[in-house]
Amino acid sequence: MKLLTSEQFRMADAYTIKTEPISSVDLMERAAICCSDEIAKFTDEKDHICILCGPGNNGGDGLAIARILADAGKNVSVLLTDNSNKLSPDAEANFLRLQKTSVKIFYLTDANLPFKNTTFWVDAIFGTGLNKAVEKNIADLIHQVNSTRTPVISIDLPSGLFADKHTPTNVAVIHASTTLTFQRLKRSMLYAENAHRIGEVKVLDIGLDEHYMESLPTTQELVDRSLINKILKPRKRFSHKGNFGHALLIGGSYGKAGAIILSAKACVKSGAGLTTVHTVKTTGATLQSAIPEAMLSTCEGDKVCDLPDLAPYNAIAAGPGLGINEQTSSMLKLLLQKAKKTLVLDADALNIISQNKNLIDNLPENTILTPHKKEFERLFGTFENDFQRNDFQIAASVKHKIIIVLKGAYTSISTPEGKCFFNTTGNAGLAKGGSGDTLTGIITALLAQGLNATDAAIAAVYIHGLAADCAVKKIHPYSLTASDVTEFLSEAFIQTV
Repeated sequence: MKLLTSEQFRMADAYTIKTEPISSVDLMERAAICCSDEIAKFTDEKDHICILCGPGNNGGDGLAIARILADAGKNVSVLLTDNSNKLSPDAEANFLRLQKTSVKIFYLTDANLPFKNTTFWVDAIFGTGLNKAVEKNIADLIHQVNSTRTPVISIDLPSGLFADKHTPTNVAVIHASTTLTFQRLKRSMLYAENAHRIGEVKVLDIGLDEHYMESLPTTQELVDRSLINKILKPRKRFSHKGNFGHALLIGGSYGKAGAIILSAKACVKSGAGLTTVHTVKTTGATLQSAIPEAMLSTCEGDKVCDLPDLAPYNAIAAGPGLGINEQTSSMLKLLLQKAKKTLVLDADALNIISQNKNLIDNLPENTILTPHKKEFERLFGTFENDFQRNDFQIAASVKHKIIIVLKGAYTSISTPEGKCFFNTTGNAGLAKGGSGDTLTGIITALLAQGLNATDAAIAAVYIHGLAADCAVKKIHPYSLTASDVTEFLSEAFIQTV
């Protein structure tokens, strides 16, 4: 599913209006009905809902919502930020309709505004088209609304927030408790820097032409089930283990046996025909007991200091529980020189590279790096904001011809071709040690089965998140463990393959 800019959403509106066909004011009505249905779920007859309406079409949405909620018996008032003679045509049409109801309309210039009585705000001041900081009088209104600490539902995008670029911290932005956005997520919703501004996000289908939106050019996409269905294929009846590759996982050290065990179990559960773990002997004994399906290769001492023959393996991962020391650093350098199959590097492998930055230039093409934010910064430096970090991530993938999986709420997967895919599965239960080790095992398993590096990374991140989503239906996010996620991998594959 393509991630669109605000201008492309405007184009989709226009195309839908022309080809459905539907009038613009009727499309606005359709959006307002969808929003009103959701707002009704959050409010009851005791609530006083005040809808903040700007002069544009976002304000028109708000005026239509006010009428629909009032007709449904809700206690509604409207606060217009501009004079009624400055409204867009569709907003003006809904303003005239609203005047036939009992809804009380306030203006920003009024002396007594409904701050004390309001128990729910609906924010429809500005939508996705905003590209500059709000003016002082609107900024003051936004600050007042935020200071009430009363729940706010924003329509399409919190007012003051830019859709396609970084919004400075000193800019006035509504702090929504919930955002009802139209058709698809917007780019600014994908970054942690805006989490306190957007609240919980619900995507509403207002019937924009999906075929047209998929035809628009973009290098950024949202990963959804339809994409994964194209990547992952059912197994044929007469398949055998040799058809699904041999995965090698390198890692583990004294005190860190769990990390490589988690990776190995996820690899086995994600369909690799054979899985071998190269680790230290102390970890090996535990591993063979915990995962009888995995094979074992060991080295002497308490650190992984050498490599097995790499020829039999279809995919290789290194890093979980590896440790950072002279021996493991030497082993990793040798791996980068010798590996002929796609590599997955995580955890301590990334930390070793961050201490030896020249190794970045020696990464084999299509190597997959899986850093979290701090590991990414250790590799590439710090960044002023999430937009800048993501842009650098994409540039780094192109420069070094690698895939970077930057883990987060919407994990971003950048490719050597300059594309970036944002994952849409997963939940806060994954914010726990071991989750990354599990992901490494899934990626390696999919690579071993013959997927190319980009497809393996995209599919593995989606499946990993989906397994966590399946798990939290039975396990509270507080209690979710990486092992739990692995146990629900089967359910995730059932839903996608």
